[in-house]
Amino acid sequence: MAVNSRQNAAFCFTEAISRKDGTIPKLSLSSPPSMDEFTADTQGDSILAGVSLFSSDQIGDYKHPDPHIASPTQSLPIPKEFPDFPFPNPYPQQVALMQSIYDTLERNRCGIFQSPTGTGKSLSLLTASLRWLLDRNSTVQPKLKDLREKLKAINTPSMQSDLDWVMAYEKSRMEKLIIEPELEDLARVNDCLEKISDLKTSSSKLLSDLLNDSCVTSARHSIAIDPQEEAFDEGIQVEEFLFDIANENLEPIEDEERSKPATDAEQPRILQIIYCSRTHSQLNQVLGELKRCRSLINQITAVQLAARHSLCTNKKIYRLSHPEAINEACLELGRSKQKCPMRNRSSVIRVSNCILSGVPASVIASCVREDRYSDLFGKQAGTLKNQAPDITARIGCPYYATRSALPLAQLILVPYSTLLQPATRAQYGISLKNAVIIIDEAHNLLEATTSSMSVLLHLRDIHSVLTVLRSYQQYYASRFSSVCSLRLKQLISFVQCLQNVLTAHRSNVTASLESRVVTVSGMLSEAGADNMSLHQLTDCMHQKRMVAKLAGFAKWLVDKSGRQTAVKRQADTDPSMGMHALLTRMKRRNTDQQDNDSVHAPFIHGSSGEASSGSTSSKPPDLEGCSSSLYKFQAFLDAVIISEDDARVMITPVGPNPLDASIASSDTKGPSLYFTVLNPGRYLRDLVQQSRCVLLAGGTMEPFEELIEQVFVPAGKPSESTVVFACDHVIDPKRQLAVYPVAESPNGQVLEFTYQKRCTPQVMDECGEVILQICSRTPNGIVVFLPSYDYQQSVCLHWEKTGLLERLNKQKRVFREPRNPSSLTQVMQAYGTACTENRPNGALLFCVIGGRLSEGINFSDKLARAVIIVGMPYPNPQCPLDHRQRSSSRLSPS
Repeated sequence: MAVNSRQNAAFCFTEAISRKDGTIPKLSLSSPPSMDEFTADTQGDSILAGVSLFSSDQIGDYKHPDPHIASPTQSLPIPKEFPDFPFPNPYPQQVALMQSIYDTLERNRCGIFQSPTGTGKSLSLLTASLRWLLDRNSTVQPKLKDLREKLKAINTPSMQSDLDWVMAYEKSRMEKLIIEPELEDLARVNDCLEKISDLKTSSSKLLSDLLNDSCVTSARHSIAIDPQEEAFDEGIQVEEFLFDIANENLEPIEDEERSKPATDAEQPRILQIIYCSRTHSQLNQVLGELKRCRSLINQITAVQLAARHSLCTNKKIYRLSHPEAINEACLELGRSKQKCPMRNRSSVIRVSNCILSGVPASVIASCVREDRYSDLFGKQAGTLKNQAPDITARIGCPYYATRSALPLAQLILVPYSTLLQPATRAQYGISLKNAVIIIDEAHNLLEATTSSMSVLLHLRDIHSVLTVLRSYQQYYASRFSSVCSLRLKQLISFVQCLQNVLTAHRSNVTASLESRVVTVSGMLSEAGADNMSLHQLTDCMHQKRMVAKLAGFAKWLVDKSGRQTAVKRQADTDPSMGMHALLTRMKRRNTDQQDNDSVHAPFIHGSSGEASSGSTSSKPPDLEGCSSSLYKFQAFLDAVIISEDDARVMITPVGPNPLDASIASSDTKGPSLYFTVLNPGRYLRDLVQQSRCVLLAGGTMEPFEELIEQVFVPAGKPSESTVVFACDHVIDPKRQLAVYPVAESPNGQVLEFTYQKRCTPQVMDECGEVILQICSRTPNGIVVFLPSYDYQQSVCLHWEKTGLLERLNKQKRVFREPRNPSSLTQVMQAYGTACTENRPNGALLFCVIGGRLSEGINFSDKLARAVIIVGMPYPNPQCPLDHRQRSSSRLSPS
């Protein structure tokens, strides 16, 4: 009888839940139980504890939604006007575009927006999306107040009957379980918004805080450790390059700030807009457009992301030759006992607050690098010239400050390469959850995705990697563990297999010299590497900073070879050296033999990567070739590991690689392996699924069906739910635009720019004469688009020989789009200055169709009064792009 009453009561409560009317049947007992009958009953207690006394569907409409997702009754109305737009009377096309963007964001839909170049598309995107963000944030406080009142009402005791108090308690408990998490989220968001408001209203104070003496770190005079610095003691440096693998299950070493990911509870769930464009130069233009919207820029926080090589302010780090070497050196410095002086936490936080208040990180980095502080402190900078070293020590690292600012950034500006790669997103700490992604200039989104997944590996890169690995294995042979020695042998074997794939065509005269496309498994099978465990090899490459240490070891070999060569040359040419030189060489030889009796440091050429112990080159080669080759090989191995069935490898036995448009033509000679993908849309699936919504915008987005089928449908977004918007141009083409197709020159020369005839002297000469005549009649800036970088080089070299380039330069100052993206910003700044100064008569810029400057946002107002297009870029029928097009056509439902 001890548990009967409890079990009966539990039965009654359970039955009450199962009834539709929610009533509790009366418990009828023949006689009330005595207290002695109630003994310890663990089983009955657990039954009662697990009973839900109130059904969740009887609570009402309370749910725990995303605090920024509006219910149908809470949707924001579409504005009829946009007062944030910087111009008083926007065109009807611009208003329609902004309204469509606003409505798409409010309904959490994906969309494709086509607005021709020159219609203010980027400005409309910023105005509509940021106005929606501010309007949505304005609903946080009312919702927070409403939830607090509901929670207060739940906690207020009410008069209930003897039996109703059990039901009332259960109902209030379940309501709290639903309301309290939403209340906590909204409170966290509200705290973040209040902090943002404080930062935006105290920008001048935040700048002055950068000069606070109390914040100077004691390590400001520390010198960063550079594992490739030749000034280090030779023995210590060589020891730095030794790595070992003690455990097969070691995880790759990551950035210490990524090693402890924050939980969802720690992440402030504010609304964020991730604005993506192709290059940093275009993002700078977007930031310039945003500054026109004063009412918006004063309320929102904007952060433009950039890599370490652009934002690092430690001279020992940012002066390294390769971006990957800069990354590795920075991470190693963060893990060492002697920390980077710019990584002082309080200094980084102050710089982070300055960035959020509106000071770009790139401005802070350039001011520190150049000891030029006028852009930061204005007139006060004149009194700070003698304090430049101290000021530098007080300013934290802009790169880590940018990452620290991301949780409170409402607008994040990123290039394609940062957004499309999951590993890069994780490195920067970009979260797609609850984020709106806007991809501007999205007409080349699929091509950009393909490019981000592609890796080009030349035969000279393979030679460099093989030489370094063999020298490294030979030098440290007696100091490796068995596991490390095995992995090195496997790496060398794999690199040899890749080399054999390319060099086999040189030894076989009957083999085809044309490029061919094979699957990854086909390439591995042809190379004889299909039985290797590539996952173990890539784990080995990522552990213990192997690539960075190999690069440092290669530089040490180069420096050692250069010193030996210099001593030998001096002894041969200077008779005064005599016996002293002989004894010095004998002593060095004995020392080297004690280090390793059988090893002589080989000579590694930075450009070819080939070893030669008998070389007597007078100039010690640069490490750049070896270093970049190692990182490219690592990227190629990683790409092969994660490849899917649509991956392909283009094997080019001889000749220039037609797809490598970023390397000089003289460097594209020789065999190469080009890894690429045929279906880039599948690699955008996570981007669409994890984010709140994705908007694609561009001047020419048709055919819309291709983007919908390749980007949105694989991510589970039905085609009918995708918003498609297209508008006409804001100008009258009959009155405001003149288009002149030029088929022949004034001298009667037919201008035929086919691949066979475009390099003939007559065509290039007459083309230059036509451009010269246009320059003489057009003010400000003129942009000339050529089919390729190679053709740009050929034309300019020919005009330089004939004197036409000098004649063009007298009319307008001539600029060329550089292959190297690092110098792109400087070229555009100089071009813009020459166009606006209009001396002598503006400027002329030669660009490449499909290059980094082939977007309308780069050329506003006076920068492009005339646009000249020379020829058309025809794709190579043997390139993977043709295979991808055929693959897409086979997969298409039509």
